[in-house]
This record gives sequence, C-alpha cells and structure tokens, in this order.
Amino acid sequence: MLRRSLITPTVLLAIVVLSGCTAGPQVETSASGSVPPTPVAASGYACADIAALDDVAPVFVTADGTAPTPVAAFQPAANLTEYAVPALGGLSCSWRVGPAVGNPMQNPVGSDWAYVSVEVVPGGAGSWAPYKVGDTFSLGDGSSGAPMTLVGIEAATGCGVDSGCFISAPVGDAWVEIVLSTNWNQRDGWYFSGLTPDAILAQMEPLAASVFTALTDAQPGQLVWPAVELVEPEPDCSRALGSQGIATALGVDSFEYEAWSAASGSTSFENYVAQRAGVFRCGVRADGVPVDLMAAGIPGTSVMVGYDLAGLVDTMVSTPDSQALPTIALEGAVEGEHAVQICSDIGPLCIMIFSLGQSAYQVESNSDTVAIAEAIIAHTR
Repeated sequence: MLRRSLITPTVLLAIVVLSGCTAGPQVETSASGSVPPTPVAASGYACADIAALDDVAPVFVTADGTAPTPVAAFQPAANLTEYAVPALGGLSCSWRVGPAVGNPMQNPVGSDWAYVSVEVVPGGAGSWAPYKVGDTFSLGDGSSGAPMTLVGIEAATGCGVDSGCFISAPVGDAWVEIVLSTNWNQRDGWYFSGLTPDAILAQMEPLAASVFTALTDAQPGQLVWPAVELVEPEPDCSRALGSQGIATALGVDSFEYEAWSAASGSTSFENYVAQRAGVFRCGVRADGVPVDLMAAGIPGTSVMVGYDLAGLVDTMVSTPDSQALPTIALEGAVEGEHAVQICSDIGPLCIMIFSLGQSAYQVESNSDTVAIAEAIIAHTR
C-alpha cells in the first residue's frame, strides 16, 4: 500500500513532471562511427501541456465581451470522489475567474465566480457514457445536450444545474470530462447572464480541442501519472463502521445498513471514478424506514467509505481554494488526520469528510455528523 503523501495538491493540479531515462540494451557503434541517440522517456504531461491559458480564457468570456484572465485553482467540492481522479493515476486541472468559492453547499446571491475543470482518467474510454441532462433545466433560449465533433472526436455536451456545462468524450484510451461550473441557481446577474447554453458550449470548444489534440498526440509515458495502490474492498458496512456508536449518535435503538457501490448506480463520470477507486456507500435503515432519503429530496444518513484514499482529505485541507473548507477536530483523531465539515444554510444537512489511518470517510446526515464520525473512529481504533 502506498503512503498517503502520494496524493498532494501538486499532484491534484498536475504541476508535476515525471522525467527520466530508461536503461536500454547496449548500443553498438555503427560502421560510420556514429552512435544512435539513447531513447529518453517522455515527460508526463502537466496541465499546461494540455491547455494553455489562451485556450482556457475564452471559456470565461461574458455576454458583454469581458474576458478576465483565469488562474489555476480547484473548486471546493462536497463530495470525496470529486478529488479522486489523481488517485487513479489520472490528471486533474482547473482554472477560476472571480472570487474563490467558499462553502460548496451555499450559493449566496451576488456570488460572481466560475471554474472550468479538465479531468483525464487513463483506461476509462471503454466505460465512457455521456451524462444525460434532464428536461427541467434551462439557461434561456437554446438547446442543451447536442453532440459535438472536435478534431475528429465525437463528444457529448450539455448544460444542467447539477452537471454544469460539460464536454465529455473518450479520447484514446482515456475518459475526458471538461466541466464549467458557476452559480447556476442565481438567475439575475449571474456570471454567464445573457448567454445561451449553445453559446457557452461554443466558448468551451477551444479548450476541448486543445485537450483532445494534446492527448491524441501524446507520446508513450506522457499520459502516466502517480497513482495510489488500491485494493478492491468488500462493501461490508458493519465491519467498516460498527453500529452501536452510530445508533447512539442517531438516537435510535438499532438500525440496518444498506450497502451499494457505484457499479450499481447510473453510469456517469463521478460513478465511474468512485467505482475505480473502490468507494462504497452505506445507507442507514432505522426501524425498517430508510433514513437516507436523498432520492426524495429529504436528507437522511449515509456513509461513504474509501479505503486507501486518506490522501484525498490531505488535499482538501491544503489545495488553494479548498482551504476555505471549514476544518474540525474530531475526538480520537491522531496527528496527520484531517476533517472538514460542510453544512447547508437552509436545513440541517451536513457533510463530514475525514481521514482515518489510510482510509477516507464521508458522512452525510441531518443528525450529528461529528458524533457519527467520532463513533466510526472509536470503532476502528
């Protein structure tokens, strides 16, 4: 098992160069006396190798023609798996304009920011499936979800509140996901006010074309990045989490777990990453009634388990922008372990993400997430 230090902010933003020479067979001098050059392994791509700022900047042009200069940044997320691509040996890059996002579960009126991210997961092309945007979302006049062909590669596109505006495609053997995020819920004065979905997607085309071209033209070794050595887990919730301490935290006498993995859900980029990372979720059923009622829009309780992924939490508390996430000290945690708690401002739902040994956990609950997390720690220790 590799150490947690492999997943760092530097790896997350892909400001990394994997260079070196590979030892080859002895080269004999030719009859002319010249010696053929020794092959040198290609350096691994960094974010600047797949997209220059000149390719990124058009994404953020507003309806009045304003073209701010983007900066490298990572949008804070309320989901552990949104940090997981580098753990799989993938490349994760993103850029921002406007102020950094704070709590990702809150979108205050007047917030004026936008992020675009590029994520590349080698080996994912065979599992690629486009995210489908529902009919309930509209940015204004214009279609949403039309396919697009860029540099000979057919991509899926769309705009939705949950997904943002995206361009997604299998490129070579990789699954590539490009997502533009902003405060979609803000209808007056939002960042892209005045632009239709088609116009926004058109502005993303130069970035997508740059990424697709760079990946298509890559030499062997340029699409290889550090990864965590993952062992496929058995989704055993009782063994991973215990029960008595969590029952006390929830104020119930007893409950049952319902375990499911990303493989049992819909095929989307997030589910694919979760499946590759071996993450599984444990929903709680108390007195025969599902406490996890997220599908019905009612927050309940569930716990996500990610063995060998503690380094992702290190990233959450050290990466620029993500440093805005509120950290919290948990009873039973030891030096080097971290926790962040993200709460909604319109209800009791909170999300606690914390590291414990080499593993990472995510608790979603309308009860006391701190007490649930500390019960998991006590059970494991």
